[in-house]
Amino acid sequence: SEVPVVEEGTEGVRIMTVHRAKGLEFPVVVLADLTCRETREPSRHANPTKKLCAQRLAGYAPVELLVNSEEEEKRERAEAVRVLYVAVTRARDLLVVPGVGDEEREGWLQGLSPAIYPDPKKRRGPITRTPPGVPEFGDDSVRVRVNGYGAAGKERSVMPGMHRARVGSHRVVWWDPAKLELDVSDTMGLRQIRLLEADDKKVVSTRSIEQWTRWRDARANLLTAGGAETIRVNTATELSMAKPAATDGIDIEVIETVRDPARPHGPRFGTLVHLAMLRVDFAATDDAILASVAASGRMLGAEDAEVAAAARAVSLALKSALMMRARKSSDIRRECPVLLKLDDGAIVEGIADLAFAEGANGKTIWNVVDFKTDLAIGARREEYRAQISLYARGIASASNLPSRGILFWI
Repeated sequence: SEVPVVEEGTEGVRIMTVHRAKGLEFPVVVLADLTCRETREPSRHANPTKKLCAQRLAGYAPVELLVNSEEEEKRERAEAVRVLYVAVTRARDLLVVPGVGDEEREGWLQGLSPAIYPDPKKRRGPITRTPPGVPEFGDDSVRVRVNGYGAAGKERSVMPGMHRARVGSHRVVWWDPAKLELDVSDTMGLRQIRLLEADDKKVVSTRSIEQWTRWRDARANLLTAGGAETIRVNTATELSMAKPAATDGIDIEVIETVRDPARPHGPRFGTLVHLAMLRVDFAATDDAILASVAASGRMLGAEDAEVAAAARAVSLALKSALMMRARKSSDIRRECPVLLKLDDGAIVEGIADLAFAEGANGKTIWNVVDFKTDLAIGARREEYRAQISLYARGIASASNLPSRGILFWI
């Protein structure tokens, strides 16, 4: 957990431990210190049941730690996997993993070896030696070899380029270290001094201020442009409440089922009916309908009377002439998403409860149905008609076929 992770974000480069990086995300993450050990020798053993914590002291280990060392080593290895997972998932766009092209090395990154090393037989055969966005690579992924390996070691090494990893379907680019500019000294302070010494007439410093001012103004203009509204989105419900009289010439029919005036009503009852109408088979038996409504009722905390009344309402609705027509359709859409662009450029979105096509031989028409369970709809009839009209217009526009709306009062 103390291994540093070098992360490059919008605020520059940050170096932090893996634990400190939890919950953060950066465009580029570099996993550092390849040689760091994956696990350490267990230094403590905790037993909550016995309220015991045994740990090393002055180089000596208590017997409880020695007896349970194998268990503690397993915990250490499991923690190493978790730490490695945290490290690699901090990257949004690019993850840089150090490795040795000649051989796989032990350490805290060894768990990634199957995901970055190619098959040993394909180390010298990359998918391509010229991956997009990289310089022209050489043929060796090791910059300097010792112990007499020399050029012969290159033949066992991973060739720079894009490879297919041993595990997974992703691709890995092995970099040519000869293309890296290493051992670069930080000359920022000296460069600043030289600029100040050479800028007696303030030409350079003034130019820099002007460049910064242009950048600041351009950034402000960009933010202003980005904050301007380009698309207005309204739900069909919102728009119908604002303009309840706008049916735009769409034929809207109101069809009622037999309703018990003494039945429960309210949002929860309406939700029970809607969920069943959207889920059960159109030819469902009364028992199947009751089972579906009861399952929804348990989630919503509905009373038995509400469940029974909702199941009865759904059963009567499915036996109606309208739903019999829907059952015969060859194209039925339940919970049909609708998008409609209005003349003023605004986007209307919504979900029609049911849409089904009728007719044939070039005379097909879409029936757009919206379920309502209100105790009385007189006060909201025009609002509902406007809402269904928007759904019907959207489906007609998408299908290039005529449509009509149906308010199904269940």
